[in-house]
Amino acid sequence: MLDAWTRPQAAVFPQPAGSGARVLVRLDAGHARRPIAAARVALAAASFVGFGLGAFLLGAIVLPLVSAATRGRDRRWRRCQRIVQAAFRFFHDFMRAVGLVDFDARVGPSLPDHPVVLVANHPTLIDVTALVARFGPLCFLAKRALFRNPLTGPLLYFCGQIPGAGRTLHDNVRVMERALDRLARGHSLLLFPEGTRSPPGELLPFHAGAFEIARRAGVPVLPLVMHVRPAALYRGLAWYEIPRRSVRMRIEPLGEIDPAHADARELGRAIEREIRLKL
Repeated sequence: MLDAWTRPQAAVFPQPAGSGARVLVRLDAGHARRPIAAARVALAAASFVGFGLGAFLLGAIVLPLVSAATRGRDRRWRRCQRIVQAAFRFFHDFMRAVGLVDFDARVGPSLPDHPVVLVANHPTLIDVTALVARFGPLCFLAKRALFRNPLTGPLLYFCGQIPGAGRTLHDNVRVMERALDRLARGHSLLLFPEGTRSPPGELLPFHAGAFEIARRAGVPVLPLVMHVRPAALYRGLAWYEIPRRSVRMRIEPLGEIDPAHADARELGRAIEREIRLKL
């Protein structure tokens, strides 16, 4: 993508009348654009370096102290989740201030006052940070590798997040049990039914697990559509492949759905079709 911004252009300059000749001159028209692209890449790098530094400080110092000073597992989780929400809002405020991502985490839909299973498409690397920054205390599934990561692992642990599916049936049963436990304790749960980030401009088939969890827990499903234009931080795009203009991110809720009398697979397919139509 960067090559497209900085590719040299050709210009044809006519010669004096009667010469019958034209001269093709290679101009480095991208030279003027190169500092703009480089500056945006530098700002993106600063954003993610700042994210990493903030995650380290939170996980190594702030969240352990808050957790130690708070009685009750649910209260500890919620206090830590609110601190992480504030950090993620600062992360998105910085990206908005420097013109990278146009997303205001203080404006938009709010969580209902009862537990729900939030399901959303997953177009970018920063969907979780955006949703947590907007909605606040949430539980969600995270890849097991992220729990082993020294930067993200402590944040996930102290906030009571759930390791994702493993290789065995027992691992998958534990995911279901933990998800149902969080909902029973009054937490809302965020799940991405695709299981991974979407390819640019596409939507992967939804798995039924999120809808089965909602059905068993007896809580509504709240579908969300993540709108992101132009494409950035998608699967297959490097973090430094930043568009020249600000990326606009918007969250669109589709309304709560009662899964009590629905088949989980059919409900998943119906919501997948609805989100696909909105993209």
